[in-house]
Parts: sequence; C-alpha cells; structure tokens
Amino acid sequence: MFATPPSPPPQTQGWCPGAWQPMASGDGLVVRVRPPLGRLSAAQALRLAELAAQHGAGLLELTSRANIQLRGVAPDQHGALLDALAAQGLLDPDARQEQLRNLVIDPLYQPADGVLALAEALQQALVADTALDGLPAKFGFSLASGRHGGLAEVAADVQIVRDGTQGWRLQVPGQPIAWQADNPSLTVQAALALARCCAAQARARRAAGEHPGRLPQMLRQTGVLPPLALPADLREVPPYLPADGSPNPGWQSGLGLLVAAPLGRVTADALARLARSGIRSLRLTPWRMLLVEGLAPSDSAVLEEAGLGHSDHWIRDPQDARLRVSACSGAPGCRQALAPTQDLALALAPHVPDGAHLHVSGCAKGCARQLPSTVTLVAQAGEQEPVFGRARHALARAVTDSRLSARSLRDNPGLLFEEI
Repeated sequence: MFATPPSPPPQTQGWCPGAWQPMASGDGLVVRVRPPLGRLSAAQALRLAELAAQHGAGLLELTSRANIQLRGVAPDQHGALLDALAAQGLLDPDARQEQLRNLVIDPLYQPADGVLALAEALQQALVADTALDGLPAKFGFSLASGRHGGLAEVAADVQIVRDGTQGWRLQVPGQPIAWQADNPSLTVQAALALARCCAAQARARRAAGEHPGRLPQMLRQTGVLPPLALPADLREVPPYLPADGSPNPGWQSGLGLLVAAPLGRVTADALARLARSGIRSLRLTPWRMLLVEGLAPSDSAVLEEAGLGHSDHWIRDPQDARLRVSACSGAPGCRQALAPTQDLALALAPHVPDGAHLHVSGCAKGCARQLPSTVTLVAQAGEQEPVFGRARHALARAVTDSRLSARSLRDNPGLLFEEI
C-alpha cells in the first residue's frame, strides 16, 4: 500500500477517464475500476463493496465494457480510494497502462479454449509496446470464443475471434476482409500491428489539428486500407459474422451462475453479501451481469447466503421484464441529464413486450446503450418541465416523433408500443 495517497499522473492527451482520472458527475466523482482480465476474487469484490460505502454513495455500476464503477466519490476521498485499490491489485501503475488494458474478453471462456491465455499475452505485449503512445482515448480490443454472439455489441477497434481449434480471426468493424492467424503468437503480432497503425494515424491527425477518431472510422474515411505492416503469415479471409443475442441469466454449464443487476446497478450491501457467501470469484461481463464462478444448482445454501434470490438486487430469470429496459444515471446523478431516468425505466419495464427493448436516456448522448432500441425515450427541455422525446428503432441521438411527459408515460405506458 502506498505510504501516502498517490498523485495522479499528468494528463496525457488521449487518455480516457478511469481510476486515475475519474469523471465528475452530479453526485460526485465516478471512478471506474478495470479488474485484470475482467475477474474479481471474492476478497476484491468485498473490498470494492466496502470502498463504495466508505468513499462513495454505496452504489456500483456494471458497464458495457466489463468494468465496475464506484459512484458518488468525494474529491477529497479520491487519493485514499486509490490507495485502497492499489492494495487490492485493482489499480494500474499509471493512466497509460490503464488505457492499454482496454480489452474485453469473453466472460464465458472455457479452460481449454485459449481465450484467457491469449488475453494475458496480448495485455502484456500492449503495455510493453512503446509505439502505442497516442492511441485514441477509447481504443480497445474484444476477444471472443466464437461460441455465442455476446461480444458483437461491444464497441472495439479490433475484434479477435476464436477460429477453429488453433486459429484466430482479427477484423476491424466495417472492413470487408479479416485476417486469420494460425497460432496465438501470430495473433498478438497482428493485433499490435493494427494498434500501431491506429496510434501513428492518431498522432498525425492531432498534429494536423484534427480529432484522432477510432480505427474503424479512420479506415472508413480513407476508403482504402493504409499500409498496416501486418505479419506475412496472415491469410485474408471473410469477416466473422456472429449470431445475434447476448447470453441470458441462468446456469452456465461448468462455469457457474450468470446473474444480472437491475439497470446494471448493484448496492454495496448486495455485493458485500455475495462476496461473503463463500463464492470463489466473479467474472464481469459486457452485458451488465456477473458470472459467479463455481456455483452449481445444488449449492442451495450458498445461493441463500449470497442473497441471489433477492429479486430487488439480482435478476436470475431470463424472462424478467427489467432485462428489456436500459437507462443512464439520469438527473441529478449526471450533470448533462435533463430528467430522472432510472425509476421511469423500471416503472415502464412490465409494459415492454417480449422481444422489444426500451431505452430511457437523460440526454441525446445515449450513454447506457450503443445500439438502436425498439423505443428510445430522450429527455428534452420543455416549457415548464422536462419531457421525453420518443424515437422508434433508433439511437438516442435520432430525431424524435413525439414528446411525452413522465406523468403521461406512467399513466398510459401501453401507448409506447401499441403502434409497433
């Protein structure tokens, strides 16, 4: 543990907010924790719950990049929180290393599929590569097993997918070709080459006074692939097209229990109870769920002790209506939000039809969901109070077709979907 609270490193152009550089919000600082390889031991999970209660608002958020955020941290508590995170192995040495670990791995990896080993090798290579300075702030990888389509919704500059018994396929979203590597070492070399290309272009754009963008956008704007200096042993192949749909809550054969949290929010008390119950560890997922490792349906005593049957805190039923809604923090937790969102989304959830999705956003940024929803409600300024604009089959930034007050939405929730 640090003898004194560590001072965050100087602001580095391009680094995105995290534990070192928290984001200011309406209820205090939001501190993002990126657990190594998306996994928390029971002791780490318990300590995070304690820290959320001690230094924050007693609330943790599961994110779409398999991270976990502490909300409501007072600025004068940030240094002490960094101390505690470092003591648990949950703090990178600096902001650069934190950004370069931006890798979302398939949380349903199996012991023999090579996903975890490749992730470890790639993360080590990324941190050691000095040619990657200047990468765009949110540059990242996704690493999928190919057994399900749950990582298709993860925003990634480079997608890596298991391809056959030994090979891996690398692709940049939106490009007509992908590259196949026959072994993990070649896969890491190819991934580094793509990242170096993006870093070089980002540095050149900044020097020209332009926004660096992301790798998919860079390649779409140029219209042709720039020289990538890819390893010679790669083969060009068609892109991998995953099946739609993310895994549902429930038992995962040989792995444990996948549980969701309503709107991705977990109270410190609920997480602490889960961590104290005798579980082994937790895997974070990009679906705002947790995989409780090692549990089996016969472990009824542990399930009870963990509080996993408490429906206010956890969702185990794949038909739970709350899985059909998403919402950002809303007002007053977010400074940019024009209205509260969370309670409205939960109130409307029972009225969302099977197969549909409702997204309630406090502003047009739509931070809580990056995909179009069946219905999206976006808070907008009204004459006397905020209202919600409605867009169908669209993102939060889309043009809305009607404006409704929160009161009218609660009184007549069926109107949202009756025309669809």
